[in-house]
Amino acid sequence: MGAQIKPPSGTGPYSYRIHCQIYHVVSPLCGNHNKPGYGQLYVFDTCKATEKRMERNEVCLPSVMERLDSILSAINPFIECYLQMHRIIEENLATNIRMVFMENGNLDLCRYNQPIFKTEIAAIFVADNGEPPENRDICIYPAGNSYRIISPLNQCCGPMVYALLFTRGELGWNINMKYNEDGRSSKYTRVTQLQFYAYRLAVRSDFSILHHSGKLFQQYIVDAYVNTE
Repeated sequence: MGAQIKPPSGTGPYSYRIHCQIYHVVSPLCGNHNKPGYGQLYVFDTCKATEKRMERNEVCLPSVMERLDSILSAINPFIECYLQMHRIIEENLATNIRMVFMENGNLDLCRYNQPIFKTEIAAIFVADNGEPPENRDICIYPAGNSYRIISPLNQCCGPMVYALLFTRGELGWNINMKYNEDGRSSKYTRVTQLQFYAYRLAVRSDFSILHHSGKLFQQYIVDAYVNTE
């Protein structure tokens, strides 16, 4: 995620404030190894990945970074997708492979249902035939020098940007998300982005990782607000 951060003046409590637009980008799988994107770290071994993360987060503990890497590698399905693409590239020795996280209108992620991850979101394209639409898909290429802007309308954007908040790859809102049978009416059948975020941010009696994530929670709220606007 990228934004021009403009903290308020004064000495009050921390407040996450931005100026202008928010954008989301995805890096190639094998780009600049001197300064790799965070997505590229998924294919590194734990020690190498921790070393690169510590270069950008010097105040953090290496032991915590290693623990988080171990947890995410075990339960986050997006990391498995990255590793799958890396294996295919090594086996084929090709550069025209790309991985696409596709917008699926058939996913039944109802407003009142527990968000779940669908394993069918990743597709590997080896040839140029069958090029998927680019307007609402996240496409990751093996190599390149540029970062590609991804649409905030893609339901994979949230869990890929906020891997620590949605460790199991819980998908976000999509334009075809419908109410469950109890919540539907004859007039309104689809969940709006505002309704989705209101439900996700609601205070409940059980533990919420969102409400315990400190400054990252503020960033997520601002991101959600800008997306909804």
